[in-house]
Amino acid sequence: MKEQNDSLADLRSDDPRARAAALQRIAATGRATPDELEQVTACLAAKEKLVQKGAAEALAALHRTGADVRSRLRSILRSADLRERWGATFALSLIGPLPSEALGVLLESLGFDDGDIRWAAAELLLKMPERGGHAARLVELLASHNPRQRKMAAYCLRTLGVRSSEIDAALCHALTDARSEVRLAALAALSRLALDPTGAAQHVALRIDDVDAGVRRAAAAALGDLGRPLPEALTALDRAASGADPSLRRAARRSLEKLGGGS
Repeated sequence: MKEQNDSLADLRSDDPRARAAALQRIAATGRATPDELEQVTACLAAKEKLVQKGAAEALAALHRTGADVRSRLRSILRSADLRERWGATFALSLIGPLPSEALGVLLESLGFDDGDIRWAAAELLLKMPERGGHAARLVELLASHNPRQRKMAAYCLRTLGVRSSEIDAALCHALTDARSEVRLAALAALSRLALDPTGAAQHVALRIDDVDAGVRRAAAAALGDLGRPLPEALTALDRAASGADPSLRRAARRSLEKLGGGS
């Protein structure tokens, strides 16, 4: 009884290390009292990643020993707290295939300020079935007010590999985004996905004069990948190939060679 009381006290502790240690013990044994299970579940909303991850792993271990945690986790997907919803989604991913209602949580989680969570959410999203339907949701997300979501949506589309005129249009529009990281992601996606490489190259050529040096270099490389030797693309690359930025010059010259315009 004392051991159980100590474990419960640790799960309720303000010290994240004590909570993480208690969660590890539960994960190792696969056993928890009803009160401990309540506290483990509450840890899904923890701000500390080691506690949140520990809670998910403990719940997965309890599931393997016969505890009914799946229905509990699915109910949390309706929580008002996104961090808690993400914790439940991650825990469900350790148990088996994610339910369809987790998709909305994953899309929201692409906007987290924590990069580890953003990329973990992207990985889980890309493993879910009905990938064509995800593409439409990601296109919508390219218009999100959250620049992290817009960036992650473009990278997810790139990995998803679905091609359509709607995706082309959304990515071309994202090339004019106010945030350079979104423009970079759009360039990476468009150079791989463009259903209309000619139209895409026309938009990408405009980014050779972008205010951001990284975007300029990425645009130069993307023009080579798109493989369309349009006059405006060749003119922009010629200009970049003789500019002051050595990295941009190299990228532009490589693309000119790909397009047959190199010396």
